Amino acid sequence: MDDLGVATRTGAAEVQPFWPSEYSGLIVGYLMRHPGLADGRRVLDLGTGSGILAGTALQLGAAEVAATDLDPAALHVAEDRLARIAPAAHVRLHQGAMWEALTGEARFDLVLANLPNFPAEQLQAGARGAFWSVGGADGRKVLDPFLAGLPGRLRAGGRALFTQNRCVGLRMTLERLAAAGCAARVAETALVPLGPDKIAALSRVNHEPEGVIEMAGFVFLEVALIVAESDGPGRRSGSGRETTG
Repeated sequence: MDDLGVATRTGAAEVQPFWPSEYSGLIVGYLMRHPGLADGRRVLDLGTGSGILAGTALQLGAAEVAATDLDPAALHVAEDRLARIAPAAHVRLHQGAMWEALTGEARFDLVLANLPNFPAEQLQAGARGAFWSVGGADGRKVLDPFLAGLPGRLRAGGRALFTQNRCVGLRMTLERLAAAGCAARVAETALVPLGPDKIAALSRVNHEPEGVIEMAGFVFLEVALIVAESDGPGRRSGSGRETTG
């Protein structure tokens, strides 16, 4: 057990307020199957939380990693974790909201984000704050600014991996990315069960009702893992290799 209460190869986990979710797990799994996306790349983890996405990128060989979060406590956890994973790595941490946390005009080969987009105004989530994971009534309060700023932060041929609840408007997201010059597709989907607290908080605003699934007395959200790629030369294949033509 380490002093952050996180699971390691030598210990078991205790209470940890910054813990990876099923949404982050989708991104981690995709990166593990396509390590070339991170290997040797300049990577941004936007809203790092536990540091799991930045840490995964480092373990897969990222040349440089930047991680942001609004919560200074999250940055403290992430800083400690990343230093243990790759002590000599080039890592920069930035506190702030969304793209405003970054300085200058930095662009990245890979942007990773597990954004708050649960459609609710407020939700108490254990040790976390009342607004943790929520994205406003339509779920797009954080998602839309992310989409607006993403093209300007990707290098030519750069990619973004992020998760989104389908009910908050998957088609809308894909259309906005296409209009901004980013080719986007749904790489994977998963069903995430909702507990009573989230069911009670779930907004009535629903852009794609088929994204809320009731089955055998339980309620699930369909979650999409979206891969978006900036237009430009040297576009990479799904494995991370460069392609032409």
